[in-house]
Amino acid sequence: MLNEEQIAKLTSTNIIVFGVGGVGGAVAHFLVRSGIQNLTVVDFDTIDITNLNRQLVANLNNVGKLKVDEIKKQLKNINKNLKIKTFPIKYSKETKQLINLKNYDYIIDCIDDLSAKKLLISEAKSQNVPIICAMGAGNRYAETPNFEIADIAKTSYDPIAKILRKYCAEKRIKGLKVCYTKQKAVKINCKNVASVVYYPISMACTITAYVVNQIIKE
Repeated sequence: MLNEEQIAKLTSTNIIVFGVGGVGGAVAHFLVRSGIQNLTVVDFDTIDITNLNRQLVANLNNVGKLKVDEIKKQLKNINKNLKIKTFPIKYSKETKQLINLKNYDYIIDCIDDLSAKKLLISEAKSQNVPIICAMGAGNRYAETPNFEIADIAKTSYDPIAKILRKYCAEKRIKGLKVCYTKQKAVKINCKNVASVVYYPISMACTITAYVVNQIIKE
């Protein structure tokens, strides 16, 4: 379906994914299977037994291992020509200098931590690097997933988007693209966010489709 010029764009584009859990891990997989050959993944976390239900990086044999190391192994087995860098760190004011965002053509934010998310958005916008952010995919299960790409200012329903709308307004950040759903989360009697596989995977599909099409149409 793609012509040589479009394929060349994909293979030459350099993308960084922050967070390789349920959404970000699937995004990394889908990007590589779509032709991306220059990829960086950032995640401080190790694989937990509770990740098995939804995270493509997780299996019974790698519980306890670093997510970035394990996803690198997986992705190199998909494309031997893949150039992948890993940062097993938590993005923060103390670690941000380790990553030069200007080296990348696109930033995909799949971080759960809101303070890190805000910092990454501010850094990306100040350095004029395109970024798209994942909003909430948890605490939903009863409908067919329906995600969309929108400007943060035009989002609704999503509680993460509400916090980021306020943040962007305060910091005068404009033009932030996010992936979110208008499907309301359900209330559960649990302190943790619950998740089923088809919501984060569907969000990952939507993000990947948007980014790939942004690349090949330029």
